[in-house]
Amino acid sequence: MHSFQDLGLDAALIERLGELGYRTPTAFQGEAVPVIARGTTAVGVASAGSGKTLAYALGIASRLDPGSQALQALVLRPTDELAAATAEAIHRLIAPQGGCVALVDAGRVGAPVVGQAAVASPSSALAALEHSAIKLDELQLLVIDGASAIVELGGAEALETVTAQVPKEAQRVLLTSELTRTVEDWIERHARRARRLTSVPAEVERLPRAAAEYYAAPRREWLPVLMAALEAAAAKGNDRASLFCRVRGEVDELSDRLTVRGVQLAERGDEAGVSIFCADETEAPRGALSISWGSPADVESLRRRVQNATRTLIFLEPDELPHLQRLANALQARLTATRARPSSDAAQSVEVTREQLRKAAATRDLEPYMLLLEPLLQEFTPVQIAAAAAALLRERAPTISKPALPAFTRLYFGVGRRDRTRPADLVGAITGEASVKGDQIGRIELRDTYSLVEVSSGVADRVIKSLATTTIRGRPANVRAYRE
Repeated sequence: MHSFQDLGLDAALIERLGELGYRTPTAFQGEAVPVIARGTTAVGVASAGSGKTLAYALGIASRLDPGSQALQALVLRPTDELAAATAEAIHRLIAPQGGCVALVDAGRVGAPVVGQAAVASPSSALAALEHSAIKLDELQLLVIDGASAIVELGGAEALETVTAQVPKEAQRVLLTSELTRTVEDWIERHARRARRLTSVPAEVERLPRAAAEYYAAPRREWLPVLMAALEAAAAKGNDRASLFCRVRGEVDELSDRLTVRGVQLAERGDEAGVSIFCADETEAPRGALSISWGSPADVESLRRRVQNATRTLIFLEPDELPHLQRLANALQARLTATRARPSSDAAQSVEVTREQLRKAAATRDLEPYMLLLEPLLQEFTPVQIAAAAAALLRERAPTISKPALPAFTRLYFGVGRRDRTRPADLVGAITGEASVKGDQIGRIELRDTYSLVEVSSGVADRVIKSLATTTIRGRPANVRAYRE
Protein backbone atom coordinates (compact mmCIF):
# COMPACT_ATOMS: atom_id res chain seq x y z
CA MET A 1 0.00 0.00 0.00
CA HIS A 2 1.67 3.21 -1.18
CA SER A 3 -1.00 5.93 -1.25
CA PHE A 4 -4.43 6.88 0.06
CA GLN A 5 -5.74 6.55 -3.50
CA ASP A 6 -5.14 2.80 -3.19
CA LEU A 7 -7.66 2.66 -0.34
CA GLY A 8 -10.60 3.53 -2.61
CA LEU A 9 -11.33 6.90 -0.96
CA ASP A 10 -13.07 9.61 -2.93
CA ALA A 11 -11.15 12.54 -4.37
CA ALA A 12 -12.51 15.12 -1.91
CA LEU A 13 -11.43 13.06 1.07
CA ILE A 14 -7.96 12.48 -0.40
CA GLU A 15 -7.64 16.20 -1.01
CA ARG A 16 -8.57 16.88 2.60
CA LEU A 17 -5.90 14.42 3.79
CA GLY A 18 -3.34 16.34 1.75
CA GLU A 19 -4.47 19.60 3.35
CA LEU A 20 -3.96 18.05 6.79
CA GLY A 21 -0.45 16.96 5.82
CA TYR A 22 -0.93 13.21 5.50
CA ARG A 23 1.14 11.73 2.68
CA THR A 24 0.94 7.94 2.94
CA PRO A 25 -1.20 5.53 4.98
CA THR A 26 0.30 3.48 7.77
CA ALA A 27 0.27 -0.31 7.53
CA PHE A 28 -2.71 -0.49 9.89
CA GLN A 29 -4.63 2.12 7.91
CA GLY A 30 -3.93 0.26 4.68
CA GLU A 31 -5.56 -2.84 6.15
CA ALA A 32 -8.32 -1.28 8.24
CA VAL A 33 -9.74 1.57 6.13
CA PRO A 34 -11.19 -0.59 3.30
CA VAL A 35 -12.67 -3.02 5.86
CA ILE A 36 -14.36 -0.27 7.88
CA ALA A 37 -15.52 1.59 4.76
CA ARG A 38 -17.22 -1.59 3.48
CA GLY A 39 -19.24 -1.90 6.68
CA THR A 40 -17.51 -5.08 7.87
CA THR A 41 -17.45 -5.75 11.60
CA ALA A 42 -13.82 -5.85 12.70
CA VAL A 43 -11.60 -6.36 15.75
CA GLY A 44 -8.09 -4.97 15.86
CA VAL A 45 -5.13 -5.02 18.23
CA ALA A 46 -3.86 -1.47 17.85
CA SER A 47 -2.89 1.33 20.19
CA ALA A 48 -1.80 4.97 19.96
CA GLY A 49 0.90 5.49 17.35
CA SER A 50 -0.47 3.00 14.80
CA GLY A 51 -2.72 5.52 13.03
CA LYS A 52 -5.89 3.88 14.33
CA THR A 53 -7.86 7.10 14.88
CA LEU A 54 -7.39 8.23 11.28
CA ALA A 55 -8.22 4.69 10.13
CA TYR A 56 -11.73 4.65 11.57
CA ALA A 57 -12.20 8.37 10.94
CA LEU A 58 -11.69 7.68 7.22
CA GLY A 59 -14.10 4.77 7.46
CA ILE A 60 -16.69 7.04 9.08
CA ALA A 61 -16.10 9.84 6.57
CA SER A 62 -16.54 7.54 3.59
CA ARG A 63 -19.93 6.32 4.85
CA LEU A 64 -21.62 9.37 6.37
CA ASP A 65 -24.71 10.81 4.72
CA PRO A 66 -24.41 14.60 5.31
CA GLY A 67 -28.02 15.02 4.18
CA SER A 68 -29.30 13.04 7.16
CA GLN A 69 -29.44 14.52 10.63
CA ALA A 70 -29.64 11.11 12.29
CA LEU A 71 -26.73 9.81 14.36
CA GLN A 72 -24.93 7.37 12.08
CA ALA A 73 -21.64 6.66 13.91
CA LEU A 74 -20.77 6.49 17.61
CA VAL A 75 -17.18 6.27 18.89
CA LEU A 76 -16.56 5.21 22.50
CA ARG A 77 -13.27 6.17 24.21
CA PRO A 78 -12.07 5.30 27.74
CA THR A 79 -12.41 8.83 29.20
CA ASP A 80 -14.16 12.10 28.45
CA GLU A 81 -10.76 13.76 27.83
CA LEU A 82 -9.81 11.19 25.19
CA ALA A 83 -13.27 11.49 23.69
CA ALA A 84 -12.80 15.25 23.28
CA ALA A 85 -9.43 14.82 21.53
CA THR A 86 -10.86 12.16 19.22
CA ALA A 87 -13.91 14.28 18.37
CA GLU A 88 -11.64 17.16 17.39
CA ALA A 89 -9.52 14.89 15.18
CA ILE A 90 -12.54 13.46 13.35
CA HIS A 91 -14.07 16.93 12.98
CA ARG A 92 -10.95 18.25 11.22
CA LEU A 93 -11.31 15.48 8.67
CA ILE A 94 -15.03 15.42 7.89
CA ALA A 95 -16.20 19.01 8.49
CA PRO A 96 -15.21 20.23 4.97
CA GLN A 97 -17.29 17.39 3.50
CA GLY A 98 -20.37 18.62 5.36
CA GLY A 99 -20.18 16.10 8.20
CA CYS A 100 -20.83 17.10 11.79
CA VAL A 101 -19.18 15.51 14.84
CA ALA A 102 -20.55 16.01 18.35
CA LEU A 103 -18.86 15.44 21.69
CA VAL A 104 -21.18 13.87 24.26
CA ASP A 105 -20.39 15.87 27.38
CA ALA A 106 -21.11 14.20 30.71
CA GLY A 107 -21.93 17.59 32.18
CA ARG A 108 -24.61 18.41 29.58
CA VAL A 109 -26.29 15.08 28.90
CA GLY A 110 -29.73 16.67 28.89
CA ALA A 111 -29.01 18.69 25.76
CA PRO A 112 -29.75 16.91 22.45
CA VAL A 113 -26.63 15.82 20.59
CA VAL A 114 -26.68 17.01 17.00
CA GLY A 115 -24.42 15.40 14.43
CA GLN A 116 -23.99 12.47 12.08
CA ALA A 117 -21.18 11.18 14.33
CA ALA A 118 -20.66 11.40 18.08
CA VAL A 119 -17.78 10.60 20.44
CA ALA A 120 -18.18 9.79 24.13
CA SER A 121 -16.95 7.77 27.04
CA PRO A 122 -19.24 4.80 27.81
CA SER A 123 -20.60 6.45 30.95
CA SER A 124 -21.39 9.70 29.12
CA ALA A 125 -23.01 7.81 26.25
CA LEU A 126 -25.16 5.85 28.69
CA ALA A 127 -26.22 9.02 30.49
CA ALA A 128 -27.11 10.63 27.15
CA LEU A 129 -29.20 7.60 26.19
CA GLU A 130 -31.05 7.68 29.48
CA HIS A 131 -31.90 11.35 28.90
CA SER A 132 -32.80 10.77 25.23
CA ALA A 133 -30.00 13.17 24.23
CA ILE A 134 -28.78 10.65 21.64
CA LYS A 135 -30.78 8.15 19.63
CA LEU A 136 -29.26 5.00 18.21
CA ASP A 137 -32.19 3.89 16.03
CA GLU A 138 -30.38 4.67 12.77
CA LEU A 139 -26.83 4.01 13.95
CA GLN A 140 -24.73 2.30 11.29
CA LEU A 141 -21.35 2.09 13.00
CA LEU A 142 -20.18 1.61 16.60
CA VAL A 143 -16.44 2.09 17.21
CA ILE A 144 -14.94 1.06 20.55
CA ASP A 145 -11.41 2.48 20.71
CA GLY A 146 -9.41 1.38 23.74
CA ALA A 147 -11.55 -1.54 24.91
CA SER A 148 -9.06 -2.93 27.44
CA ALA A 149 -8.60 0.55 28.97
CA ILE A 150 -12.39 0.98 29.20
CA VAL A 151 -12.61 -2.27 31.14
CA GLU A 152 -9.62 -1.38 33.36
CA LEU A 153 -11.21 1.98 34.24
CA GLY A 154 -14.48 0.35 35.29
CA GLY A 155 -16.54 1.05 32.17
CA ALA A 156 -17.40 -2.55 31.24
CA GLU A 157 -21.03 -2.42 32.44
CA ALA A 158 -21.73 0.92 30.75
CA LEU A 159 -20.13 -0.40 27.55
CA GLU A 160 -22.34 -3.48 27.66
CA THR A 161 -25.51 -1.46 28.25
CA VAL A 162 -24.76 0.95 25.40
CA THR A 163 -23.91 -1.92 23.05
CA ALA A 164 -27.26 -3.53 23.82
CA GLN A 165 -29.03 -0.44 22.42
CA VAL A 166 -27.17 -0.57 19.08
CA PRO A 167 -29.19 -2.06 16.18
CA LYS A 168 -28.20 -5.64 15.46
CA GLU A 169 -27.41 -4.88 11.83
CA ALA A 170 -25.03 -2.03 12.72
CA GLN A 171 -21.30 -2.50 12.07
CA ARG A 172 -19.07 -2.89 15.12
CA VAL A 173 -15.36 -2.03 15.20
CA LEU A 174 -13.39 -2.78 18.36
CA LEU A 175 -9.78 -1.68 18.86
CA THR A 176 -7.78 -2.67 21.91
CA SER A 177 -4.17 -2.63 23.03
CA GLU A 178 -4.62 -6.00 24.75
CA LEU A 179 -7.01 -8.89 24.15
CA THR A 180 -8.01 -9.44 27.78
CA ARG A 181 -10.55 -12.06 28.84
CA THR A 182 -13.27 -9.44 29.29
CA VAL A 183 -12.61 -8.00 25.84
CA GLU A 184 -12.67 -11.48 24.32
CA ASP A 185 -16.02 -12.11 26.04
CA TRP A 186 -17.42 -8.94 24.46
CA ILE A 187 -16.16 -10.04 21.05
CA GLU A 188 -17.74 -13.47 21.48
CA ARG A 189 -21.14 -11.95 22.26
CA HIS A 190 -21.19 -8.99 19.88
CA ALA A 191 -18.63 -9.57 17.10
CA ARG A 192 -18.08 -13.30 16.88
CA ARG A 193 -17.44 -13.34 13.13
CA ALA A 194 -15.45 -10.12 13.04
CA ARG A 195 -12.58 -9.56 10.65
CA ARG A 196 -9.31 -9.52 12.60
CA LEU A 197 -6.96 -6.58 12.07
CA THR A 198 -3.43 -6.11 13.36
CA SER A 199 -0.91 -3.29 13.46
CA VAL A 200 2.03 -5.72 13.37
CA PRO A 201 2.33 -8.49 10.74
CA ALA A 202 2.98 -12.02 11.95
CA GLU A 203 6.08 -12.52 9.79
CA VAL A 204 8.72 -9.81 9.40
CA GLU A 205 12.44 -9.74 8.65
CA ARG A 206 14.09 -9.27 12.03
CA LEU A 207 16.92 -6.95 13.04
CA PRO A 208 18.25 -8.53 16.24
CA ARG A 209 21.31 -6.26 16.36
CA ALA A 210 19.35 -3.05 15.94
CA ALA A 211 18.78 -0.71 18.87
CA ALA A 212 16.83 2.46 19.55
CA GLU A 213 16.44 4.85 22.44
CA TYR A 214 13.14 6.48 23.28
CA TYR A 215 11.99 9.47 25.24
CA ALA A 216 8.40 9.04 26.46
CA ALA A 217 6.95 12.34 27.67
CA PRO A 218 4.32 14.94 26.71
CA ARG A 219 5.15 16.66 23.42
CA ARG A 220 5.84 20.01 25.10
CA GLU A 221 8.92 18.45 26.75
CA TRP A 222 10.53 17.09 23.59
CA LEU A 223 12.37 20.11 22.18
CA PRO A 224 14.91 20.63 25.01
CA VAL A 225 15.82 16.94 24.86
CA LEU A 226 16.17 17.14 21.07
CA MET A 227 18.52 20.13 21.36
CA ALA A 228 20.62 18.28 23.95
CA ALA A 229 20.84 15.22 21.66
CA LEU A 230 21.97 17.36 18.70
CA GLU A 231 24.60 19.10 20.85
CA ALA A 232 25.89 15.76 22.16
CA ALA A 233 26.15 14.35 18.62
CA ALA A 234 28.02 17.44 17.40
CA ALA A 235 30.44 17.18 20.34
CA LYS A 236 31.27 13.64 19.18
CA GLY A 237 31.92 14.82 15.62
CA ASN A 238 28.60 13.68 14.13
CA ASP A 239 27.21 16.71 12.32
CA ARG A 240 24.49 14.87 10.38
CA ALA A 241 21.01 14.09 11.67
CA SER A 242 17.79 13.02 9.96
CA LEU A 243 14.55 13.95 11.66
CA PHE A 244 11.31 12.21 10.65
CA CYS A 245 7.90 13.81 11.26
CA ARG A 246 4.44 12.33 10.81
CA VAL A 247 2.77 15.05 8.74
CA ARG A 248 3.90 17.94 6.56
CA GLY A 249 2.78 20.58 9.06
CA GLU A 250 5.20 19.22 11.66
CA VAL A 251 8.08 19.53 9.19
CA ASP A 252 7.42 23.24 8.68
CA GLU A 253 6.85 23.93 12.38
CA LEU A 254 9.95 22.07 13.52
CA SER A 255 12.08 23.72 10.83
CA ASP A 256 11.14 27.12 12.23
CA ARG A 257 11.74 26.10 15.83
CA LEU A 258 15.19 24.71 15.08
CA THR A 259 16.19 27.61 12.82
CA VAL A 260 15.52 30.25 15.48
CA ARG A 261 17.67 28.21 17.88
CA GLY A 262 20.61 28.33 15.53
CA VAL A 263 20.43 24.76 14.21
CA GLN A 264 21.78 24.32 10.68
CA LEU A 265 19.23 22.67 8.37
CA ALA A 266 20.16 20.49 5.41
CA GLU A 267 18.32 19.54 2.23
CA ARG A 268 19.63 15.97 2.10
CA GLY A 269 20.57 13.40 4.71
CA ASP A 270 24.19 13.17 3.49
CA GLU A 271 24.81 16.90 4.10
CA ALA A 272 25.98 18.49 7.33
CA GLY A 273 23.11 19.71 9.48
CA VAL A 274 19.62 18.44 10.32
CA SER A 275 17.49 17.22 7.41
CA ILE A 276 13.76 17.01 8.20
CA PHE A 277 11.47 14.61 6.34
CA CYS A 278 7.76 13.87 6.32
CA ALA A 279 6.82 10.34 7.35
CA ASP A 280 8.60 7.76 5.17
CA GLU A 281 9.92 9.85 2.30
CA THR A 282 13.34 8.24 2.87
CA GLU A 283 15.29 6.13 5.32
CA ALA A 284 17.96 7.27 7.73
CA PRO A 285 21.31 7.70 5.89
CA ARG A 286 24.15 5.45 6.94
CA GLY A 287 26.16 6.87 9.82
CA ALA A 288 23.73 9.64 10.73
CA LEU A 289 21.78 10.32 13.90
CA SER A 290 18.17 9.19 13.25
CA ILE A 291 15.42 11.01 15.14
CA SER A 292 11.71 10.11 15.07
CA TRP A 293 9.33 12.92 16.06
CA GLY A 294 6.60 10.57 17.26
CA SER A 295 6.46 6.79 17.31
CA PRO A 296 7.04 5.06 13.96
CA ALA A 297 3.65 3.91 12.71
CA ASP A 298 4.57 0.39 11.61
CA VAL A 299 7.35 -2.16 11.43
CA GLU A 300 8.80 -0.90 8.15
CA SER A 301 8.90 2.66 9.46
CA LEU A 302 10.90 1.55 12.49
CA ARG A 303 13.19 -0.50 10.26
CA ARG A 304 13.99 2.57 8.14
CA ARG A 305 14.79 4.54 11.28
CA VAL A 306 17.27 2.06 12.79
CA GLN A 307 18.98 -0.08 10.18
CA ASN A 308 21.58 2.43 8.92
CA ALA A 309 21.79 4.94 11.78
CA THR A 310 24.63 5.25 14.26
CA ARG A 311 22.04 6.14 16.89
CA THR A 312 18.24 6.19 16.79
CA LEU A 313 16.25 8.40 19.16
CA ILE A 314 12.45 8.19 19.20
CA PHE A 315 10.29 10.85 20.82
CA LEU A 316 6.79 9.71 21.69
CA GLU A 317 3.82 10.35 23.93
CA PRO A 318 3.60 7.94 26.90
CA ASP A 319 0.49 6.21 25.49
CA GLU A 320 2.40 5.39 22.29
CA LEU A 321 4.98 3.28 24.13
CA PRO A 322 3.04 -0.04 23.98
CA HIS A 323 2.83 0.31 20.19
CA LEU A 324 6.56 1.04 19.89
CA GLN A 325 7.39 -1.96 22.07
CA ARG A 326 5.20 -4.16 19.87
CA LEU A 327 7.07 -3.00 16.76
CA ALA A 328 10.48 -3.51 18.39
CA ASN A 329 9.52 -7.01 19.54
CA ALA A 330 8.53 -7.92 15.98
CA LEU A 331 11.96 -6.82 14.71
CA GLN A 332 13.74 -8.19 17.79
CA ALA A 333 15.28 -4.73 18.14
CA ARG A 334 16.45 -3.52 21.54
CA LEU A 335 14.71 -0.54 23.16
CA THR A 336 16.14 1.53 25.99
CA ALA A 337 14.91 4.68 27.67
CA THR A 338 17.12 7.69 27.09
CA ARG A 339 18.27 9.67 30.09
CA ALA A 340 17.46 13.32 29.68
CA ARG A 341 17.46 16.38 31.85
CA PRO A 342 13.93 17.46 32.73
CA SER A 343 12.57 20.57 31.07
CA SER A 344 12.24 23.77 33.08
CA ASP A 345 8.52 23.13 33.55
CA ALA A 346 9.17 19.61 34.81
CA ALA A 347 11.94 20.82 37.13
CA GLN A 348 9.63 23.44 38.61
CA SER A 349 6.84 20.92 39.15
CA VAL A 350 9.06 18.66 41.29
CA GLU A 351 10.56 21.47 43.35
CA VAL A 352 7.66 21.29 45.80
CA THR A 353 8.43 17.68 46.77
CA ARG A 354 12.22 17.81 46.50
CA GLU A 355 12.79 18.49 50.20
CA GLN A 356 10.49 15.61 51.17
CA LEU A 357 12.41 13.27 48.90
CA ARG A 358 15.73 14.50 50.25
CA LYS A 359 14.56 13.86 53.83
CA ALA A 360 13.35 10.35 52.94
CA ALA A 361 16.67 9.57 51.25
CA ALA A 362 18.56 10.69 54.37
CA THR A 363 16.45 8.93 57.00
CA ARG A 364 15.19 5.68 55.44
CA ASP A 365 16.94 2.47 54.52
CA LEU A 366 16.62 2.57 50.71
CA GLU A 367 19.31 0.06 49.82
CA PRO A 368 16.89 -2.80 49.07
CA TYR A 369 14.84 -0.58 46.76
CA MET A 370 17.91 0.80 45.01
CA LEU A 371 19.15 -2.72 44.30
CA LEU A 372 15.72 -3.58 42.95
CA LEU A 373 15.17 -0.56 40.72
CA GLU A 374 18.61 0.45 39.45
CA PRO A 375 18.84 -2.24 36.72
CA LEU A 376 15.31 -1.40 35.56
CA LEU A 377 16.26 2.24 35.02
CA GLN A 378 18.46 1.09 32.15
CA GLU A 379 15.40 -0.27 30.37
CA PHE A 380 12.43 1.82 31.47
CA THR A 381 11.56 5.35 32.49
CA PRO A 382 10.75 6.10 36.15
CA VAL A 383 7.12 6.69 35.15
CA GLN A 384 6.90 3.21 33.65
CA ILE A 385 8.42 1.64 36.76
CA ALA A 386 5.95 3.50 38.99
CA ALA A 387 3.05 2.35 36.83
CA ALA A 388 4.29 -1.26 36.92
CA ALA A 389 4.56 -1.09 40.73
CA ALA A 390 1.00 0.21 40.94
CA ALA A 391 -0.21 -2.63 38.72
CA LEU A 392 1.53 -5.21 40.92
CA LEU A 393 0.02 -3.71 44.06
CA ARG A 394 -3.42 -3.86 42.47
CA GLU A 395 -2.95 -7.51 41.53
CA ARG A 396 -1.81 -8.38 45.06
CA ALA A 397 -4.64 -6.50 46.75
CA PRO A 398 -7.29 -8.77 48.33
CA THR A 399 -10.03 -9.52 45.87
CA ILE A 400 -13.38 -8.03 46.79
CA SER A 401 -16.06 -10.50 45.92
CA LYS A 402 -18.75 -9.05 43.73
CA PRO A 403 -22.28 -10.40 43.65
CA ALA A 404 -23.10 -12.31 40.52
CA LEU A 405 -24.72 -10.23 37.83
CA PRO A 406 -28.50 -10.63 38.07
CA ALA A 407 -30.36 -12.70 35.54
CA PHE A 408 -32.54 -10.77 33.13
CA THR A 409 -36.29 -11.01 32.65
CA ARG A 410 -37.80 -10.11 29.30
CA LEU A 411 -40.76 -7.71 29.51
CA TYR A 412 -43.41 -7.03 26.89
CA PHE A 413 -44.31 -3.40 26.03
CA GLY A 414 -47.42 -2.77 23.96
CA VAL A 415 -45.79 -0.09 21.77
CA GLY A 416 -43.51 -0.60 18.79
CA ARG A 417 -42.10 0.86 15.59
CA ARG A 418 -45.51 1.81 14.19
CA ASP A 419 -46.00 4.00 17.26
CA ARG A 420 -42.64 5.66 16.46
CA THR A 421 -41.22 4.23 19.69
CA ARG A 422 -37.47 4.56 20.20
CA PRO A 423 -35.21 2.60 22.58
CA ALA A 424 -34.57 5.84 24.44
CA ASP A 425 -38.33 6.18 25.10
CA LEU A 426 -38.38 2.77 26.75
CA VAL A 427 -35.21 3.41 28.74
CA GLY A 428 -36.50 6.79 29.87
CA ALA A 429 -39.83 5.35 31.02
CA ILE A 430 -38.16 2.55 32.98
CA THR A 431 -35.51 4.69 34.65
CA GLY A 432 -37.92 7.57 35.30
CA GLU A 433 -41.01 5.75 36.54
CA ALA A 434 -39.45 2.71 38.23
CA SER A 435 -36.19 4.34 39.42
CA VAL A 436 -34.19 1.60 37.73
CA LYS A 437 -30.53 2.21 36.89
CA GLY A 438 -29.29 2.03 33.30
CA ASP A 439 -27.02 -0.95 34.02
CA GLN A 440 -30.11 -2.94 35.07
CA ILE A 441 -31.51 -2.70 31.54
CA GLY A 442 -30.37 -5.21 28.95
CA ARG A 443 -31.21 -5.77 25.30
CA ILE A 444 -34.09 -3.87 23.67
CA GLU A 445 -35.88 -5.26 20.61
CA LEU A 446 -38.33 -3.09 18.68
CA ARG A 447 -41.02 -4.94 16.74
CA ASP A 448 -43.75 -3.43 14.55
CA THR A 449 -46.53 -3.48 17.18
CA TYR A 450 -44.68 -4.19 20.43
CA SER A 451 -41.23 -4.12 22.06
CA LEU A 452 -39.23 -6.49 24.25
CA VAL A 453 -36.97 -5.16 26.99
CA GLU A 454 -34.65 -7.14 29.25
CA VAL A 455 -34.38 -5.90 32.86
CA SER A 456 -32.70 -7.38 35.91
CA SER A 457 -34.97 -10.03 37.39
CA GLY A 458 -34.84 -8.33 40.78
CA VAL A 459 -36.57 -5.19 39.46
CA ALA A 460 -38.94 -6.77 36.91
CA ASP A 461 -42.00 -6.67 39.19
CA ARG A 462 -41.26 -3.06 40.14
CA VAL A 463 -41.12 -2.06 36.48
CA ILE A 464 -44.44 -3.77 35.73
CA LYS A 465 -46.19 -2.10 38.68
CA SER A 466 -44.63 1.33 38.17
CA LEU A 467 -45.58 1.47 34.48
CA ALA A 468 -49.10 0.10 34.93
CA THR A 469 -50.69 3.44 33.98
CA THR A 470 -47.82 4.93 31.99
CA THR A 471 -48.15 5.96 28.36
CA ILE A 472 -45.33 5.95 25.79
CA ARG A 473 -45.75 8.00 22.63
CA GLY A 474 -49.36 8.58 23.67
CA ARG A 475 -50.21 4.90 23.94
CA PRO A 476 -50.53 2.72 27.09
CA ALA A 477 -47.33 0.85 27.86
CA ASN A 478 -49.21 -2.36 28.83
CA VAL A 479 -46.11 -3.85 30.44
CA ARG A 480 -46.13 -7.51 31.42
CA ALA A 481 -43.76 -10.46 31.57
CA TYR A 482 -43.09 -11.84 28.09
CA ARG A 483 -43.95 -15.45 27.39
CA GLU A 484 -42.79 -16.92 24.10
